[in-house]
Amino acid sequence: MSRDLSFGGGVQQNIAYYSNESLILSVGGFLLISYLLIQNEFSNLFQSSSNPSSSGNATDIFLNMYLWIVFFGLLSIVQNGSYSVLSIFTALLKGSSFGLFCGLFVGFYFRGYYSSLFAMVMFVLSYFLVPVLYLSTTGIMFFLVGGSVLTSFLLIQNNIANIFTKDFLSNFKSVRIYIGEYLSIISVIFFAVLVFNISMIPVLSDNLIPMLSLILLINVTYWSINLSQEHFKPSVQQHRSTAIVFMILLPLLMYLLLRFLFLLNHPDTVMRNRWELAYDFMTQGNTFRVNTWPFEVEPGADSRWLFYKAAIINSARVTLLSIFLCTILGIIVGVTRLSSNKLASTLATVYVEIFRNLPLAVLLFLIATQMGHKLPLFSDEKEIMGLVYYSNQGIWFTTVAEHSRIFIGLMILGLTKIIMRQMSRVEPRKVNDSKRNLIQRPFSVLGWKFESLVSDLFVLISIIVFAVMSYPFFISASGGLACIIGVLILIYSLLVYTNVDDSGINEMVIDDSEKGLRRSFTIWTLSVAIAIGIAISAGFSHPELIKPSLTSSGSWRFAEGKGFEITPAFTAMILGLTLFTASVVAEIVRGSIQALPRGQVEAAISLGLSPFQRLRLVILPQALRSMIPLLNNQFMNVWKNSSLAIIVAYNDVFYQFLVMANNVGKLIPLFLLLLVTYQFGSLMISAVMNWFNARVTSVKI
Repeated sequence: MSRDLSFGGGVQQNIAYYSNESLILSVGGFLLISYLLIQNEFSNLFQSSSNPSSSGNATDIFLNMYLWIVFFGLLSIVQNGSYSVLSIFTALLKGSSFGLFCGLFVGFYFRGYYSSLFAMVMFVLSYFLVPVLYLSTTGIMFFLVGGSVLTSFLLIQNNIANIFTKDFLSNFKSVRIYIGEYLSIISVIFFAVLVFNISMIPVLSDNLIPMLSLILLINVTYWSINLSQEHFKPSVQQHRSTAIVFMILLPLLMYLLLRFLFLLNHPDTVMRNRWELAYDFMTQGNTFRVNTWPFEVEPGADSRWLFYKAAIINSARVTLLSIFLCTILGIIVGVTRLSSNKLASTLATVYVEIFRNLPLAVLLFLIATQMGHKLPLFSDEKEIMGLVYYSNQGIWFTTVAEHSRIFIGLMILGLTKIIMRQMSRVEPRKVNDSKRNLIQRPFSVLGWKFESLVSDLFVLISIIVFAVMSYPFFISASGGLACIIGVLILIYSLLVYTNVDDSGINEMVIDDSEKGLRRSFTIWTLSVAIAIGIAISAGFSHPELIKPSLTSSGSWRFAEGKGFEITPAFTAMILGLTLFTASVVAEIVRGSIQALPRGQVEAAISLGLSPFQRLRLVILPQALRSMIPLLNNQFMNVWKNSSLAIIVAYNDVFYQFLVMANNVGKLIPLFLLLLVTYQFGSLMISAVMNWFNARVTSVKI
């Protein structure tokens, strides 16, 4: 590894040159992220019940404020560069003022997170100070590789936070009590000394990698023996087990990272151009036409970034619609498999066995070819009462004139749901006030009844704000910042709603008497009628076929803005993903239902519940606990399986990346961007499903 890479020495014209900033940013950033993830100190940052800042005393706060003031004061003097009395005093005053602010903020809010803050401060210092210290090539190499070994050692020691406490400083001479803290301090000091002087010690500089490997091996062996004896507290045992896994994997991870940096600066020009992670070509105009909706792009005029955005929207809408449809179809088929009707259960079994064992690529190919053969030609003018036109070029059907009124109708139904919840809400018997603060529960001052009502309204208003702020992003080339703000507002409203629900305030009693059911039915009927009335109040938009020449069907087209079009490729993708995934979802539903104790169903029967009531009120709510983790995997598979859209010529993100790669030749940057895209989409689906899983499993059986 050390022979393949040239660290920091050499001039910028050298193709093997690596700037210190890029090395520290990549290697140091990797170590910092690993450190923060393993420490896991920020997971309870906004939870007052378990916040480490709730413990401690004022002495620790003021002591750390003093350390912050001194640290930033000295740093400001070094960065100023002038050592006159006035300059030193001015720099010290500026740095100390900033240090005082940081000390107050950290001391009162982030106390207990000193280890993570220490890592972040060291990363910032390394990034700004190392490039101006003129370290030798060996010193830079030792700083990066040796720093990774030191990071793993500090992680497994896990005592950085103790060094900043009053107890340690007041008992500084108690070596036997604080032997671990002393080892950490000595290691950091010894490392800092070697960074500046290792080139003067040939026995170390000539055998740097073997020496660091030996140190790492000794640490792994020692801590493996200690952890195998299990004499630590469970929390310490768990943390150090994670740290030792990182220590074992560190050589492999560092090799992969440094190898990647080597490929980015490869001596061969062709190889270096292949691995050049520059996306300036994405700002240039694209040359091919794609079919996108609702954001339409123009070839030659719009950049490849806009084509990438349109492709993501295409992939997202086919994924979301397929997830919705396969969930409904999978639940129906899964329940039908357990039916006492032999014909229905047999048909459901046949459906599952056929589509589950059929490769998705083959299924998509069959659907696309059959649609191409069976759908009529465009010149045949096949239509249904003038409301729907269908051909092998697409399906056009009648829709409402203004789609925004559909959204207004849905918001009315949401408001009705909030009103019904408020009518059913009763005073809670027990309230958990552990998260009662202005961040997690900002409406707690209103009392249990109005807090829950306002939190429900907050979610509804956040949905409206998100829709309004994100609409320009989905139909034009702008609106990205507004969309992000809308997403953050929506996430925060869901966080508030979740905290209110966890507090036990949302305790409800459903009025299932005849009068209560009649009232509920009346309210919902009126709400649905009002919502439908608003949705169709602007009239309908019918597809309008324009025929410039009656004899030449090639000139025929549908008027812009009239009706709504669904392309055959989109239809084929929806059918393929839905039929394939629903067969797996059906098995998940069947297995989850059969895993329930038989006594649950018998108790529901003894209460006189109908089969539908048993399914809705007893069986499915309990089966959800085991269904959701498995459904999470399937929903992520839908997102990843959408990359097969190239089979049916649907313009998804994978299809467009292949065309871009053929046009520009930047294969590696494009596929790295594609990897990030699919990974980000999978993480978003997983985050939503994990949140829903936490809501469902909040009450254990």
